[in-house]
Amino acid sequence: METHVLPKDFFVTQKFGGVCFRINELPPETLSHIFELGSMDDGFGEEQDKASGDVPHTDQLDAKTTSEKDTHAYDVEMVQRDENKGGDGESASDDTGSSATVVPFAFVVSYVCQYWRNVALSTPSLWTTIVVTPEERPPFERVSTLLERSKNLPIDITVSYGDLDELYEDDFEPPSTDLEILFAMLIPHIHRWQTIKVTASEYYYHHMYAFLSAVSDHSVPAASQLTTLELHFCDEELENDSRRFLYPTLGKHFTLFAGSAPLLTRIVLWGVHVDWDQPWIASASNLTFLELAYHAEDVRPSWAQFSTILRGASVLQKFSLRHSGPSGEPPVWSIVPTPGSPADVNAPIQLVRVTDFILECDTQARTIGLLRKFYLPTLKHLALDPEGDIDEDFGDLFRELTRPASAVQEQPRSLASRLESLEIPALPCQVECIETLYGELQNLRSLNLSLYYFDPFFFDIISTPCTLPGHGDIWLPRLATLYVYGASGIGLRKLVLQRKVAGVPLSSLYVDRDCGLDDEDVDWLKENVNTFKFIGDSDEDSDGDLDEDE
Repeated sequence: METHVLPKDFFVTQKFGGVCFRINELPPETLSHIFELGSMDDGFGEEQDKASGDVPHTDQLDAKTTSEKDTHAYDVEMVQRDENKGGDGESASDDTGSSATVVPFAFVVSYVCQYWRNVALSTPSLWTTIVVTPEERPPFERVSTLLERSKNLPIDITVSYGDLDELYEDDFEPPSTDLEILFAMLIPHIHRWQTIKVTASEYYYHHMYAFLSAVSDHSVPAASQLTTLELHFCDEELENDSRRFLYPTLGKHFTLFAGSAPLLTRIVLWGVHVDWDQPWIASASNLTFLELAYHAEDVRPSWAQFSTILRGASVLQKFSLRHSGPSGEPPVWSIVPTPGSPADVNAPIQLVRVTDFILECDTQARTIGLLRKFYLPTLKHLALDPEGDIDEDFGDLFRELTRPASAVQEQPRSLASRLESLEIPALPCQVECIETLYGELQNLRSLNLSLYYFDPFFFDIISTPCTLPGHGDIWLPRLATLYVYGASGIGLRKLVLQRKVAGVPLSSLYVDRDCGLDDEDVDWLKENVNTFKFIGDSDEDSDGDLDEDE
């Protein structure tokens, strides 16, 4: 977002009936609506909210000891200085080495003149996004100001204490008491929380613990308006040791929001465990997005708890398990029936609305075990990434994808036959397994394939005639988009050319930069597909994340 300081007598040169219409002649409610529309296209929020450095100084000017005239003069001077340093809206440095930061739209319009400021400050919807990073320290004047200006409207909160190693030197850690002070300010407004996202880095787990402790206090009421809960604890060790929780003294399973957040539609728990029996997760009837990631074996839900969570999420659409899920191994994933329990308590879990599923497991056996526990009749997009030895045969996994899935009132079909997109590494297996899998993928339109260290036949077969009766002249006849890692320039040219000759050309091709294409390869590929890009160079690359907007 490019910040602009408008002159005090700014006017719009639109003519209504031949009269030049001054914008400051608009009634307050109309100008307020314009401000609301402008803030919707702010581009300032989850990813770009870095204003915590300069904006607090602006908010301090709202103190009663500062006159409104002085406030306006200082605000305009601050924005002009910020604009001169980085008019493109990005951080920029001046000769002294200091950096300017992007200013949110709401603050910009409140700096223009007294009239605009009055309208902006009386428009609560402009102030409902609260983003806190470690640059802000107690007493958190900016947060206090936003809480006051947003009145009684729902608020969206992001607290990001991740990736701090470059921000602080000499092993300095912002104390967890900072967050205790912050949450003491936020919790009285918990009835207004609409989204809460908390991120802690690998060195700052106590910061996440501070949040969990704060919102589980017996005095905390239900989060009655909360729709999104995202808790991210980022620690590389979580990915290396899935057997035990790394911080046993902090291993408590908390009950958050008095166990009640009835409107939750999105839950992301990344390396953070909770009481798996509490109603907001065990009976989340409005939940459409669930991601559980990197939970050690000893803090995962039991199979009974895990099954209850999924059976209660009757409208779930997007589901991601990354080194998480039920504790124990597949043979013990069952529930002993008790008097009054449903007769089908151990039947496959009916995920009848799930269209997107990411499954990353420690072993092939767990991957197969989970796939057998789910019935996914509407699944369209699947990403699999099981771990295993380089010489392990993954034929059992591919046979699981292609076996008929029995279901009531439906002709048995394989899971693979429903898919429109598949992301998978080229895992070692027999050629027959690959052919059987590709034969079932008749509806596949997008394939994301990694060839590193594994079988190149997954890639080579895409450009060869199909040998299965009744499956057309070429494998994957509807394939239009290919993401591929580790392919050579010669191989990519051959694939594109052969599919074009067969009458089923690729439309879009995305490759990784490490594949070693030369300029001639790139030019040829750009001429022979509609879209050619390196993965990571656009928003269209596939990173394996379940995203609501994709």
